[in-house]
Amino acid sequence: MAMDRPLRVVAAVVISLTAALAQNTTVPALLQGVEGGGGTSIPFGSNLACRYQCLYEAVELPWSGPRVITGIRIRPDLNTGPLPVPQKGFVEISVLMSTTDRDITNMSPVFAENYGTDATLVINRQLVMLPAQPPQASGPMPANIPLVFTVPWVYGLTPVVQGMPPPRNLLVEIHIHSQPSGIYRIDNIGNCSAQQTAFGSVGPACAVGPQPATLTGDQTMVAGSNYTWRITNAPPSMPFLIGLNLVGGGFLLDNPAWPLPYPMFDPANPTLPSPALAALVYPAPDCYLNMNMPVFLSGIADASGVGTATAQLPAGRQNVGTTFYAQALILAPTANPLRFITTQGYGATICGPLGVARNVAFYNNTLVPPPVPTSGSVQAGVSMVFEVQ
Repeated sequence: MAMDRPLRVVAAVVISLTAALAQNTTVPALLQGVEGGGGTSIPFGSNLACRYQCLYEAVELPWSGPRVITGIRIRPDLNTGPLPVPQKGFVEISVLMSTTDRDITNMSPVFAENYGTDATLVINRQLVMLPAQPPQASGPMPANIPLVFTVPWVYGLTPVVQGMPPPRNLLVEIHIHSQPSGIYRIDNIGNCSAQQTAFGSVGPACAVGPQPATLTGDQTMVAGSNYTWRITNAPPSMPFLIGLNLVGGGFLLDNPAWPLPYPMFDPANPTLPSPALAALVYPAPDCYLNMNMPVFLSGIADASGVGTATAQLPAGRQNVGTTFYAQALILAPTANPLRFITTQGYGATICGPLGVARNVAFYNNTLVPPPVPTSGSVQAGVSMVFEVQ
């Protein structure tokens, strides 16, 4: 049931001016500044009417406690060009906001069964022009599809209203009553895009051939799934090790006298090993140990100098946000006296699965009366990315 407007306005003032003036934040929170990794034409890339619900478990929200929301801004999919995506309009839209006791394991295909007691129609049949999207080299795109509420809605209001349960998860429903034909994609959580960073050092002499060996990995990194690290520019048919750690930087063997990255040669005399590696006898000029390596994966590069190693990541939503740091050591008999080369360090962060789900149904609104669907198709792990305001 919708709360009447006077009560909602009073509650918005009472709860917190700070919350009302809070900066825009991204839902899900882990997608702040990160491309969703799975753009979709649902719900705007069709000429059909559509009911589209997205559920976000509380752990994915960038706030806790009460939050006044006066609108949302949907993030478009990354447009790598070369041409702009044309604007699309007018699209007739209604928006409903609600908390819900449903989660990604039991989201109902029946739209109304996902509503909480505070379900509120915050936009009613508003005509919206979806803006043109310019080409952009990398993501994410700005969240520039605004849906401004005609009344504010408060997440977390229910505990102060007698008889209402505390909020759990967030539900956003967009009902497209009509839209013209045309392609229009929004950023979507599907195959999440892992944050990847290079760290440490490697010099040009730490190589076989014109280019140093490089270490990268899969674009998607999901807890509980297999993840593959990939070496290129390695000496053909040579064995390698990939060291792994949950900590990057620090000191070699935790010795403050040996800060990482640590050279595998004496910088004062590259024909000698560094003090910490004197036991190796031979140096590897321009090569560095960029991290401590408590765990190793192994493999053999193919004839083109490409090698891969795969491991299963720990399962559980609690591991989302964990970064795995890696570096490769590769046998290279002709490269230097030590006969080993190294890569720069590579970090990749687990980006999923997130506690999100969607429920969607398209329908033909040209029939009289329009057959508005009461149920749709549910898919876990998929939802739009947006900002609240």
